[in-house]
Amino acid sequence: QIGLLPAEEAILKRLSTYPNVEGIILTNEVGQLDYTSLDNNVTFMITPKLLAFAEMARSAIRDLSPTDNLISFRLRTRQKEVMVVAPKDGIRVIAIQKINLSPQSIQSEKEYNDNF
Repeated sequence: QIGLLPAEEAILKRLSTYPNVEGIILTNEVGQLDYTSLDNNVTFMITPKLLAFAEMARSAIRDLSPTDNLISFRLRTRQKEVMVVAPKDGIRVIAIQKINLSPQSIQSEKEYNDNF
């Protein structure tokens, strides 16, 4: 990848080996895009929202425990999982992967659905 730091290339190589990963976004510490494997429209729509959410979550964690700090979080829907690594300083990574659900897990999901 042209223009990527060695650390960014290592992250990309490692995440690309997972079969269910559908997209990877790398930004620098100020949120400027370094790499994306997604469509540009999707990238520019979700990246600022996820990084802003990371800042809000970090603030909430610090309110609960001033010595703690949020580094990463995972959001899961029924079909996708979004992992965000957003340290205060450094490379920020967003990875989107498809969830493969077995018929048994779909059944147990229906059992615990509270219809919210």
